[in-house]
Amino acid sequence: MKTEKEIEEFRKDIEQRLIDVSKLPDPIGAMKYYQGALRTLEWMTTGKDI
Repeated sequence: MKTEKEIEEFRKDIEQRLIDVSKLPDPIGAMKYYQGALRTLEWMTTGKDI
């Protein structure tokens, strides 16, 4: 089980990666992947679908 601090650090890492995808060859595909990761994290930690 992850602590709240570890979850927050993971969330910040994913958000930063979402910002950095504009430099990738396929930014749309990468953006969808990281948005999905954030939605899953939110659902798992709060039970809410964003």
